Amino acid sequence: MIASPPASPTETDWVPIGRACQLLGVKPATLRQWTAEGRVRVYRTPGGHRRFSTAELTAMSAPQTAAENEPVAALIDRLRTRYRDLAGSHAVHEGWLGDLSPATRARFHELGDGVLENLRSYLAPSSHRARPRSLAMARQLGQGYAQLAQELPISIGQAVEAYLLFRRPLLDVLSRAISHEPQTRSQLARLMRDAERFMDEVLGGITSVDGGPTPRTEASGAHHD
Repeated sequence: MIASPPASPTETDWVPIGRACQLLGVKPATLRQWTAEGRVRVYRTPGGHRRFSTAELTAMSAPQTAAENEPVAALIDRLRTRYRDLAGSHAVHEGWLGDLSPATRARFHELGDGVLENLRSYLAPSSHRARPRSLAMARQLGQGYAQLAQELPISIGQAVEAYLLFRRPLLDVLSRAISHEPQTRSQLARLMRDAERFMDEVLGGITSVDGGPTPRTEASGAHHD
């Protein structure tokens, strides 16, 4: 979002992108993306340099209040319920997914728990550094999915398939909440955008691991329709 130039900008009121990134604990690319999305105001100097409002950056870096965190807590609770239901559904017991041992399923569930906990930290950060830490963990968790796939062995494509089963309930829960809770629609819409960013980072972690194994075939015990 491009802000109107301040009447008399001072060095403490508006700061360059480097200082803004330090205050928020993010990389310049992230801050540019937030600017393009309208989440952060910016104005350009006559020389074309970006300047960011110190007051706005300070407000963004402040920990969220309990009231602001309530929708996130409710979202995570709903997701845990959906995932418990999903674990007993037919979808996760067909094809190659049906061949997974209880120990392997437990490892997938452990990764899923890690995704939920870091998603909570990303959506309701306790400090300005919590979001970039959670985003870094999202990529590491994605790499954990890929490494587990290599051990089984299944292909990276099959690991993505398993992950997408995990991702769909998140978007479904948020979509339903937005349609049924108009009083918090704008906040929930922001949560959906941020949640998609986080989940995309997990997916990026999965696909960043090279050397995927040969996919399971009919002869290895996988079932195909």
